[in-house]
Amino acid sequence: MRYLLPEYVYTAEGLRRDLAIALDEQGDIVSITPRSSQAVEAGELLNGMALLPGFVNVHSHVFQRALRGHTHRPLSRQDTFWTWRRAMYAEAQRLTPDSLYAIAQHTYREMLAAGYTTVGEFHYVHHQAYGQPYSMPNAMAEALLAAAQSVGIRVVLLMTAYAQSGFGQAPLEEQQRFCDASVDAYLARVDALRATGAPVGLAPHSVRAVPEPWFRRIAAYCQQHHLPLHVHADEQVSEIAQCQAAYGCRPIELLARFDALSPLTTIVHATHADMNEIQLMAHNQATVCVCPTTEGDLGDGIAPYAELVAAAIPLTIGSDSNTRLDPLEELRWAEYSARMRYQRRRVLVAEETASPGPFLLACGTRQGARALGVQAVGELAVGMAADFVAIDLAHPMLHGWTEHDLLDMLFFGASAQIIAQTWVQGKCVWTR
Repeated sequence: MRYLLPEYVYTAEGLRRDLAIALDEQGDIVSITPRSSQAVEAGELLNGMALLPGFVNVHSHVFQRALRGHTHRPLSRQDTFWTWRRAMYAEAQRLTPDSLYAIAQHTYREMLAAGYTTVGEFHYVHHQAYGQPYSMPNAMAEALLAAAQSVGIRVVLLMTAYAQSGFGQAPLEEQQRFCDASVDAYLARVDALRATGAPVGLAPHSVRAVPEPWFRRIAAYCQQHHLPLHVHADEQVSEIAQCQAAYGCRPIELLARFDALSPLTTIVHATHADMNEIQLMAHNQATVCVCPTTEGDLGDGIAPYAELVAAAIPLTIGSDSNTRLDPLEELRWAEYSARMRYQRRRVLVAEETASPGPFLLACGTRQGARALGVQAVGELAVGMAADFVAIDLAHPMLHGWTEHDLLDMLFFGASAQIIAQTWVQGKCVWTR
């Protein structure tokens, strides 16, 4: 047994002082007791530190980190998501298993430094140029898994299905690396990864990139094996117009028609979801992943936060294009952009009399773990994995903090620089 002795621990009961956390050899939490019940000499002192659950990054395209800062020059007379996408496709064409491993290793290490302990990697660069499979069909996926293991971050590989460039349209040349020849070929690669014990979810890219027969097979597979299903939807107004032209409905409405909405489903973005789509997500107990720094970078828009909260739809966060890696910033901009949309404060709260801190922490931890199907992550409690971050309470950014408002101080007055250590499964995998 190993004991950790921090100054504070954030548990389901809130911020508590002078507790001893006991970890077993597997890195799971076996007890949380008053420090007075354990000899100080028997534990590892974490003076001046508060332990919080590790943050969960639900949506990452790790290779897009290479685009950071390089896409702000004029790409057209009026740049949008769609002009940015061309630069992203060009970057994707340059990837090899070795270069993907290198950028993933670097970026995952940055995520640990920022306090992310788990990442959902929405992976879609599968094959060689022109769609030719590698001799090892999952070579690119295995590079990502190896990079995550090398730095110690927990990863769930969201294997992306991609079949077409738009509704009923053949894939573009630069999209062929993303595409499998059939849904059977795609599911065979998923089966092969699952057989290795790799944590896997399924990710039909979007309603424009995946046709109905594929969606139905993928949704049924997720139900059969109880695996998460993640999909981009309603990120762009033009995507909605294209869907309406092709099917006479909006993207999330189409997902419901395809039987792809369930408690296993996470809708990534939902930026322009309307009330009917929000009601459909609520009825089917789906989750939404917002990515405020990427949505701001690409000019997507601001999600309908107040309506999502009112409908009790669980919210999670993702770093998406990885332009910024800081869960505190991601969560802060969810609340700040909501304030700008509705012209009021405290939009993301559990109840009218509460402050945003506890709600934002749940979005960034417990709800993210649930969206990725990771069962024992997201809280500091007995029986959970010891995934947590150690906050430096003496950092200048936290000057003046109190037990009453530490979380609000973190989310509205600090950055990831206040994180002193990051632990995954009972191991300190990063320290400042």
